[in-house]
Amino acid sequence: MTRASRDGLTRREFLGRTAVLGLSLTAAGRVLSACGDGAASPSPDAFADASGRIVVGPSDPRFTYVGRWGFDDPARPTAGWQGSSVALRLDGTGVDATLDAGKRREYSRVVVDGDAAGSTRFAASPGVATYRLAADLPSGEHRVELVKETEAGRGFAVHGFAVTGRPLAASPPAPRHLEFYGDSGLAGFSLMSERNEEGWDLVGSFNTYAGVTARAFGADYHNISVSGATLASMARDYARRDRHDASSTWDFARYPADVVVVDLGSNDVYEVPPAEVRKRYVRLLDRLRAAHPAAHIVLFDSYGWGKVEPADYSAEVVAGYGDPSVSAAFFPWLFERWHGCESDHGGMARYLIAHLERVTGWKAGEPDLMSGYGWEGGFANGGFEEAAPFGGFGWRYADAPGVERVRDAASAHEGEHFLRLGRGASVHQSNPARGGQEVTVALWMRGAVEGARAALTVDFRGQEMGTPPLRSRTRTFALSTEWRRYELSARAPFVPVDPVFQTRLTLFGARGTAELDGLEMRTT
Repeated sequence: MTRASRDGLTRREFLGRTAVLGLSLTAAGRVLSACGDGAASPSPDAFADASGRIVVGPSDPRFTYVGRWGFDDPARPTAGWQGSSVALRLDGTGVDATLDAGKRREYSRVVVDGDAAGSTRFAASPGVATYRLAADLPSGEHRVELVKETEAGRGFAVHGFAVTGRPLAASPPAPRHLEFYGDSGLAGFSLMSERNEEGWDLVGSFNTYAGVTARAFGADYHNISVSGATLASMARDYARRDRHDASSTWDFARYPADVVVVDLGSNDVYEVPPAEVRKRYVRLLDRLRAAHPAAHIVLFDSYGWGKVEPADYSAEVVAGYGDPSVSAAFFPWLFERWHGCESDHGGMARYLIAHLERVTGWKAGEPDLMSGYGWEGGFANGGFEEAAPFGGFGWRYADAPGVERVRDAASAHEGEHFLRLGRGASVHQSNPARGGQEVTVALWMRGAVEGARAALTVDFRGQEMGTPPLRSRTRTFALSTEWRRYELSARAPFVPVDPVFQTRLTLFGARGTAELDGLEMRTT
């Protein structure tokens, strides 16, 4: 993205400048009237600028707004929640946007023609400026969407758009509407880091599981998530139009959600005992049911952080609530007590999509983000062929020194990629497991030179994150310079007082440089 100018023009300033150049709203109206089939009626807030572009005010009916936008001032609609978006259809080759990022830098994403994988991201600096969203598009019809990625501060506003071509009528509304309530995980904290790093450049909304799930169902969505949120704080803030403004109120009739997803409770356990967390669930459900009378509500909880976590009793809360349109779903959180990165959210989305297909009867398309979660007893990305947009590929510590995902189809055992581990480097991946299961890991390995060695460890762990393994088995293999197949098996123990929750495979470069490909896991 490039900044087209530092001039953030109000409508009056635009009109003044066009008047000097010999243009008028009447002339602009004639230009729009000549647009032909597919163009909306001329808007009194649209005109041609000196270069012949059509300047369109933000209240023009050809825009599609999704999210909790405020239109108190139609000349500058505001949005305070991440994931809020505005889209425009055009017959032309480019679009600029004049934005006010408010008092802090905000990140936004541009999606052209629904291409999520090819979307781009840019930072908007504090104050008003004009940004190039799309340029040099092929001639013809396009849809350009601007998504507010972050929720850094107050005052994010849209001032207008300039179209190289002609604006077209708004897209039909999405057939399904989803609303998400969450904490920092769903707000996209550290989304683009596998190491839980901080920084607004690493935060995002588009590739959280809210965005991935919505796109898989052809739905739009609202992401009402706040870092540090609890069930109690969301019961207070859920109806805010602007998350930064306690006096603002959202009109739920403007967005009748079909499904509401609640991913909260992890922060409550640090404040109150489980009995009070249960009560907080009920209080929030009461408020959300009143706000969304026709929606199916899902309590979506993770397990694997600690004993007596909300996932241990949220299903009981749902059963006791007695509403057939409230359900519980679960996903594993087995990658340290960190926030999820893009590949983790890809896996979370798959768990939620499967649940929504069961309870709603909807059918989803293929999610557009790779999953870092194994599925049905296997590894995620065992051939290292996929990567998330930020570069991670589903194995933790992928950015550690000595770890490299190599693209070399002529040299890989299969596909185009393999993993290279220098001496002392390691990666690991965890998957759900239970007592008594036998796990067999099979993979192909070779050494960069003769004498290289690689170690494999299969261990089994309980529900409490950070505790030592309940059982572990390690084997070190001497590698040749040719690809060969290796196996390691281990059986999970039965531990009544601390049942097995997960199994973890660790790959370790023990000597020299090891190369690995084609990993598989079988469980009995």
